[in-house]
Amino acid sequence: MQTNISTIKRFLLPLLVLMVAAPFVLTSQQTSHQLANTHAVAKEQAQALIRLLNVTDELISNQADNAMHTLKAHTSALGRPALAGSVSLASSDLPNLLLGSTPVTNNYALVDSVSAISGGTATIFVKSGNNFVRVATNVKLHSGARATGTVLDPYGKAAAALRQRKSFSGVVKILDEPYLTRYEPMLNQAGAVVGAYYVGFKVDMKVVRESVQHIRQLDTGFAAILDGDNQIRFLSSHIPRDKADTLLKSRPESWVFIEEKIPNWGFKLIIAYSVNEARSAGLSKSWAFIILGTTLGALLIGMILWQLRRLIFMPLGADPALAIDVVKRIAAGNLEADDIAAKPNTLMANVLEMRKKLRESMEKLRNNAERMRLSASVFDHAHDGIFITDAEMRILEVNIAFTQITGHSREAALGSTPQQLGFAIYEPEFFDKRMQLSDDSESSEWRGETWNRRVGGEVYPVWLDVFVVRNDAQQLINYVGLFSDITEAKQHQQNLERMAYHDSLTQLPNRTLLSDRLHQAFSRAERTGELLAVCCLDLDGFKPVNDSLGHEAGDHLLIQLAERMNKCLRESDTVARTGGDEFALLLNGMLNAEECKLTLERLLTAIRAPYLVAGESVTISSSIGYTLFPFDHSEPDTLLRHADQAMYQAKLNGGSCVQQFDAEHDREFRDLRQDKERIEAALVNNEFCLYYQPKVDMRLGKVVGMEALVRWQHPDIGLRAPVTFLPMIENTDFSIKLGEWVIRQALGQMIIWQKQDFDIQVSVNISARHMIQENFTGRLAQILSEFPQVNPVNLELEITETAAIEDVSGVVHTMNGCKLLGVSFALDDFGVGYSSLTYLRRLPVEVIKIDRSFVYDMLQDSNDLAMVAGIISLGRDFRCKIVAEGVETAEHGLQLLRLGCTVAQGFGIAKPMSADKVSTWVKAYQPNEIWTQLSKS
Repeated sequence: MQTNISTIKRFLLPLLVLMVAAPFVLTSQQTSHQLANTHAVAKEQAQALIRLLNVTDELISNQADNAMHTLKAHTSALGRPALAGSVSLASSDLPNLLLGSTPVTNNYALVDSVSAISGGTATIFVKSGNNFVRVATNVKLHSGARATGTVLDPYGKAAAALRQRKSFSGVVKILDEPYLTRYEPMLNQAGAVVGAYYVGFKVDMKVVRESVQHIRQLDTGFAAILDGDNQIRFLSSHIPRDKADTLLKSRPESWVFIEEKIPNWGFKLIIAYSVNEARSAGLSKSWAFIILGTTLGALLIGMILWQLRRLIFMPLGADPALAIDVVKRIAAGNLEADDIAAKPNTLMANVLEMRKKLRESMEKLRNNAERMRLSASVFDHAHDGIFITDAEMRILEVNIAFTQITGHSREAALGSTPQQLGFAIYEPEFFDKRMQLSDDSESSEWRGETWNRRVGGEVYPVWLDVFVVRNDAQQLINYVGLFSDITEAKQHQQNLERMAYHDSLTQLPNRTLLSDRLHQAFSRAERTGELLAVCCLDLDGFKPVNDSLGHEAGDHLLIQLAERMNKCLRESDTVARTGGDEFALLLNGMLNAEECKLTLERLLTAIRAPYLVAGESVTISSSIGYTLFPFDHSEPDTLLRHADQAMYQAKLNGGSCVQQFDAEHDREFRDLRQDKERIEAALVNNEFCLYYQPKVDMRLGKVVGMEALVRWQHPDIGLRAPVTFLPMIENTDFSIKLGEWVIRQALGQMIIWQKQDFDIQVSVNISARHMIQENFTGRLAQILSEFPQVNPVNLELEITETAAIEDVSGVVHTMNGCKLLGVSFALDDFGVGYSSLTYLRRLPVEVIKIDRSFVYDMLQDSNDLAMVAGIISLGRDFRCKIVAEGVETAEHGLQLLRLGCTVAQGFGIAKPMSADKVSTWVKAYQPNEIWTQLSKS
């Protein structure tokens, strides 16, 4: 027993010494290892993130280049940039920037279409003085409104480059937010800077933000990306921003800050961790070993003290075979959890705990590896082809998109040069020149468009970026190339150009291309002295085809017409579609005017030939107007206008004919236009007034109404009758404005008469154009609401047969709506238009007015007498009141009374008079004695 005890003592003594010394050694080693490991991990994370940022920068830069290319393609399709006058924007007067004839200010379609295709933001600036002002943008203010009217930082690098007609790319602050941008100057035809293009992508990429948010060193360590103003842009998600900002500014000695610069953005990456926390982590891990050692020592002592009976089972805490199996699985790398349990503070329990901690450590390592693989994933999954070469242009690595675009496998590409793989086939020395230029440390990048050849021999366009990679000693070690197949973009550009210059339905040139060819033909004719015919063509009878067979059939007819006109003319001539059924022709090299006329008549004959549309044979004709240069020595745009005027004259002549421009007719047309403008100005100048002509009941001898008649009190000519000015505005929109003015004046006068105890119905004439307006009823209701004192029953509207016949169903609907308001209707000048019993039956009129031409001549002309008698008979049959106009003598009234018409108006009763004379005339009115006697008999 003594021997056993001595053996135990000899065994326990070194064990106890080891148990005392081991904690101190392990603590020191573990702490040092933890500090080194923490720093290494932080450094590795910083490098990985920098690589991710560089790849992301390249991808976004390429996207920004594509966006700039798209923006410039869209704007160039509209025309050259130019400044024309000024425009008001955000309470400031700015130069009016045009693209061709399209204003740019507040034209958001341009910038929004680019953002819809490429993402990011887009802006068009106009140069105002020394500044660049946003006139079309989808950059938003903090309020959410577009930043239109704001000024590009005049002291910034972008503005400085643009003033020097240079492009600029890089990260700049826009409205206090960093954007990766591209700026290019906008030059007018003279080469002067008139504005600028901009595209940009906000530096808030999801992959960068999430990568930074997931970085965590120990418990409190974090990662942050700062912009050029040392403002935090990206930050680990577990630390408050204000705390991180305080640590970054104070830089306490108890913290380590690993800093990496992001030169392309002017940003910097900082990964920080606490030294004290790292030491504590190391110490905490040491305590695990101390506890483990102590436990093992205690177990060994216990085994000796409690004899070897408990040496295996008691300390182990599990079956030895099971323990061996668990240890083997751990050694084989299998750390998966299972249902194994062990008594606390036993060896097995510690093994299971160690397995758990190993599993957690492996999970952390796996997460770090995932973040590292993210960078590689960007390379592998980029849609653009990427190749990396050595300093001799031999390919070291390619991505999947490279093989998909070029057709070369990765194995075939490695070791080859890009030139050998079909890059830049039309520039044999392309890559040699790049290598020569790369010797200059300032030259580090080239980008542009070139042509490649696939494995199968197909040649395709690409957008290629080649940039160099240098080591810390600025020695060139690699080339990196990024390229994308822009075949679809090229095709899209061609389609856009065709859409910009051709009609989408007929594929004929549109107005834009017509204008260009007109100026070219004009210059050639001016130089050579040959005849140039400028023609305008409008279809006659196209609307009935469109209405009866449908718009699709009409479109098919236009396509056939375009093909037929192209076949009739020479290749050197131009047929352009300028509107729905309107076309323009340019006939070059005419020998004389007779040749031009014969050509157009031949074309007119071809147009008249039948068309097969929707299974039916239809025919149309055309009215063609033309003018000849140099006989008509006008500017190109004026020639086109003269041809259009000639076409209008052809339609007035009955259509389906050819008409040459007549300068004398043009002068009359201008005079007519000036007269219309003078009439419109008369309303503004309060030169119109209303005269009133009484209507009387001849049988009763009393005044039953007034007809309001407009007069023009011309300041120079004097009082003008309606016949001298109303015909000139009859079919214009001004007739609507004047008609509403007449209604308001009449209602206002009725209020004045009511105050004088003179309550009478007033008739107002309504033009055909006014009556067929869809909103006529609503406008009349609004006007009546302005005069609530007037009973609508006292307002009668007189319409002509022309207005009724033009759109019977629409007019009936309007009249019924007005009758609901209380207003009644009279059919004026009945018998002089296209009278129809069908129209009379459908129209809800209360009064028929016999035209004065029939009444005036009925005493001498039996036909007119029969017409008057017939109208009176129709009125009785349709239960309408009859009013006769043009009663000039007592005999006229007497004959009307015999025929059964009792209400009349005319000079024989009273001439139209001003409103202030009406009340006096009514009071003094004496009925005609002959009419009274006939009424009594």
